[in-house]
Amino acid sequence: MEKERIEELERKISSLEEDVARLKSLVYKTNSPRPKTVHAPPKQREETTKRPAQTAAKSSQAIEEPVDWEKVLFQTWLPRIFIFVFIIGVLWGFKAASDYGLMNEKAKVVLGFVVSIGFAVTGHFQIKKGRLVLGQVLVGGAIPILMLTTFAMHSLYHLAGPTLAFILNTSWIIATVFYRSQALGIISAVGGVLVPFLIESNSPNALIFIGYETLLYIAFLYVAIKQKYSILYVLSAVLLNLTLLIYYSFVGDNDVKGLLGMAILIQHLCLLSSFFLSKSVLQIYAFTLLSSLAVTYGWLLAVFNDGTTTLVLLALVIIYALGAYAVRSSKEKFEFFITYLIVAVAFFIHQLVDLREGVILYVIQGLAVYYIAMTYKNLLHQLFSYTIYILSATYILVTPIERVLSLPTLNWIVVLASIPVFIWISIQKKEQDEHDMFKIGGSIVFSILSLIFATEVTAAGTNHLSANPQTLIMTAVWLGLSIAAFIIGSLKTFKTATYIGVGILFLTLFKLVLYDLPFIPMAIRALLFIVLGAIGLIISRLFYKKK
Repeated sequence: MEKERIEELERKISSLEEDVARLKSLVYKTNSPRPKTVHAPPKQREETTKRPAQTAAKSSQAIEEPVDWEKVLFQTWLPRIFIFVFIIGVLWGFKAASDYGLMNEKAKVVLGFVVSIGFAVTGHFQIKKGRLVLGQVLVGGAIPILMLTTFAMHSLYHLAGPTLAFILNTSWIIATVFYRSQALGIISAVGGVLVPFLIESNSPNALIFIGYETLLYIAFLYVAIKQKYSILYVLSAVLLNLTLLIYYSFVGDNDVKGLLGMAILIQHLCLLSSFFLSKSVLQIYAFTLLSSLAVTYGWLLAVFNDGTTTLVLLALVIIYALGAYAVRSSKEKFEFFITYLIVAVAFFIHQLVDLREGVILYVIQGLAVYYIAMTYKNLLHQLFSYTIYILSATYILVTPIERVLSLPTLNWIVVLASIPVFIWISIQKKEQDEHDMFKIGGSIVFSILSLIFATEVTAAGTNHLSANPQTLIMTAVWLGLSIAAFIIGSLKTFKTATYIGVGILFLTLFKLVLYDLPFIPMAIRALLFIVLGAIGLIISRLFYKKK
């Protein structure tokens, strides 16, 4: 009896524990579903009831914290805005003090250095205390004040020579590099570029100027790569090109062209090296290099003669071909290098031959790029191939054929020959269900262009004849194309060619009825209609035979 009561009590306790577990599961159901625990040992039940609470804690950590607008506005943007306000106030204060005679030139220079150094020291200690944004803004604000004070000391008040002013301004720039901040790096890059423009010299040296700007770019490129500063990476490249362009527009001396070209080539090779040596493929590196390639070609055309430009482009083509081979194990890098190689080859072709004479090379390049794009399934390369192929083919197609044996005729033949190659590449690289679409579409385009080509060549070859012979020869050529298409369709069991042949036959009939009849004598007219009708009947009979 006593034993039964104990067992009943244990069952009730177990039931109560299960009820408590269910209640806890309902409380925490928004965080994690709780599995049922039926007749589990006490220790296991205790662990199970703790899981929802742990899951809730993890979920609360995973939820993104709301934006602290107070921090964004007052700690980030407020100091950035008002540092510029303060600098403008300082400049106006110096101007007012000078207008009212309150300070002489030496006092203004000393006060400018004191204010800027005070900014730099205060910003340094703010960074040390963890107030990074405020500290970086103060240090960044000190840089323009130091540079403007040095400029005033040298150019306005003549208290220092160009050498001392150059050394001081360079020192201000170097000092900020030690602070690992992209904002300071950008300020330093802009300031460093302006340093030579703030120095007056009776005998300016182009080698020193261009060499300084190039070395400064390499230094900031290294900082950008080391610290992974993407904005500084792009900005430093833009600043070098902009600075050299401004310098070239003012100087315009043939003696500096070679130096400018060397500086641009050094920049491009630095960008190429940074992309080649990077462990991961950074899109900003890849597209900056692509932009640099186009800009470099523009500089080559501006500063070098045709022979030098051609040699440099050939060297770049070889470098990119070797680079593509070297990174062939990295699919993404390889595809980018192929892109650069395509662009470099296009520039090389443009430089090597005249467009009218070398346009067929672009058609061939478009086909080669299309084959590469379809092999590696690269959309960017496909767009390149379509652009190159369509533009070059369109240029050929709109160029009139004035003589049968001429360059336009050869260009037309190359375009017509390229269409079957284009179709073959598409069939080889596309899915099975898309093959018929390429066959039919390509065949129609090929047939239309063949008809246009035959018409132009026939017109060019018969332009010395009268209207009647011209009409007869043209009709005969169209009939020949129709028969050829039908024969190809019959031999290769290619129905599309057969249908095209029938289509050309009907076009020939419409041409005869709507255009040629007034120019053809009755006897010739009768003969043409007999021949055309016979051909139509024979083709119809062959269809029955095949069926």
